[in-house]
Amino acid sequence: MKSVKLIFRLFYHIFSLTFLRQSLDALSEFIFENVAERRKMKVGINSSVSSSSRFFYGENIFIGSRTNINRQCMLWAGKNAKITIGDDCLTGPRVTIIVSQYDVKGRDSVRSYPQKEEDIVIGDDVWMGANCIILSGVHIGNGAIIAAGAVVVKDVEPYSVVAGVPAKKIKER
Repeated sequence: MKSVKLIFRLFYHIFSLTFLRQSLDALSEFIFENVAERRKMKVGINSSVSSSSRFFYGENIFIGSRTNINRQCMLWAGKNAKITIGDDCLTGPRVTIIVSQYDVKGRDSVRSYPQKEEDIVIGDDVWMGANCIILSGVHIGNGAIIAAGAVVVKDVEPYSVVAGVPAKKIKER
C-alpha cells in the first residue's frame, strides 16, 4: 500500500503546475537560444554544431567549413558585433565566446556603464580547449591552440599555444 501511495505522489508532482511551468520555460529557452538562433547562423559545409550549444544574435555568427562546435558551447554575438570562426576549427565542450562587456571606469554600478561590443575573429585550424573563454575584440591567428580553461583577453599570434587566466603564450606549435 505504501508503494502505491508513493507512486501516486510521484505522479502528482510530475504533473503538477510547477513542473509543467518549468518544463515550458526550459523548452522556450531552448527554442529561443538554440533552434531559432541556429537557423540564422551561416555555417560552412561539413561543419557540426551540437544541439546543446547556445547562440545569441545568430545572424552575426559565421562558422567556416569542417568546423566542430562541441557540446554546451555558448557563442554570444551582438547587435553590432560578429563572431567569425574559420575553417577546420575544433572546440572542446563548454567553450564560451562573448563579444560584449561593460566599459567600467569607476565605482558606479556596473549596470550604469555602457556595454561595449567588438568583433571576435578566430582563424583557420584553431583548437579551443574545454571551458576556455574568448572575450570581446580578440583575434586568434591561424593554427593557434587555446588550452582548456584559458581566458583569452588579447590577440593570439598564429601557431601559438596559450594557457592560463589571463591566457599567455607558453610555446609555439
